[in-house]
Amino acid sequence: MKIVFPETYLFALQHESATRIVEDNVWEEIRNFKKCLIMMFAKQEKDVLFLETVMGFAQQRCHCLIECIPLPREIAKQAPLCFKKAIDEAEDEWSQQNAKKFIDTSQKGLRGSIPKNFPYFHVEFGLYKLFVHVIDDEKQFKSSLGLNVIKGMLQLPEEDMHRRRRYESIEVQREAVKIFVQDWGPFDCTKQLQQAL
Repeated sequence: MKIVFPETYLFALQHESATRIVEDNVWEEIRNFKKCLIMMFAKQEKDVLFLETVMGFAQQRCHCLIECIPLPREIAKQAPLCFKKAIDEAEDEWSQQNAKKFIDTSQKGLRGSIPKNFPYFHVEFGLYKLFVHVIDDEKQFKSSLGLNVIKGMLQLPEEDMHRRRRYESIEVQREAVKIFVQDWGPFDCTKQLQQAL
């Protein structure tokens, strides 16, 4: 199961291209949703990874997209090492400079670790182990890197590694939404806001 936050739909009147540049109130609301998702999946004995790949600032063609990917705990434990290895290997192929490949953002956070308007790949292992990779060459960097690492961790067949995402039928999607809404209900942080109004 994968949950995607399209843009920052919480504040529908504004469009954001990356979480690095959102206002503080939007940042906090996204973080609250992440906390609730982590609690929901913890009940299912899963850990959560959040991925964000930001490219295309110069062309103004990027949209904020955070992918939330629950994984079985045993597999999730391997994630930091797998992501570091994937970035190291990819950088060896096409890096333009010898900059840090993976910057730990656990202490300073994403905003304190890289300047605004830099293309980046950010991965969060829960809320407290976080890394960012500044993308040197957007033409060489594969935006599917994060999902490909996860596919490898899950040992999906080789032919699934480089295909575009498959879309499921409307019926399958409706059923998945129904199950998610049922699981999400007890953790939905917006209920408190609705009750306050």
